[in-house]
Amino acid sequence: MISYLFFVILPLIFVFAALVFQVIVSIFVLKGKLKLRLFWVNFMALMLGILLPAGVTMILIHGLPPGPQCITGLMSFVFGGVFITVITVPVIAIITWLIYRFKRKSVSIA
Repeated sequence: MISYLFFVILPLIFVFAALVFQVIVSIFVLKGKLKLRLFWVNFMALMLGILLPAGVTMILIHGLPPGPQCITGLMSFVFGGVFITVITVPVIAIITWLIYRFKRKSVSIA
């Protein structure tokens, strides 16, 4: 049970952590509860989305038993995580920017 948690659940959490971070912090920025530019939120999410899957892969490589090791399956976390990040971070960034622009224009008109 612990190995399933360590080798499946935990890496998946870290692969999607950057996207969850981006959505939550963007909501705080849009509501005005956090004084941070959306550019920096998106930049941090992009960097986290690249670094976290690589870190998870390094942790999992050190957890492999000694002897012949095949890390092909573990490398899927790096490539899959970076692919997910490269696709979703810009999409979330565009959506939050459009919400920000709409909110700012609707406030300035009224």
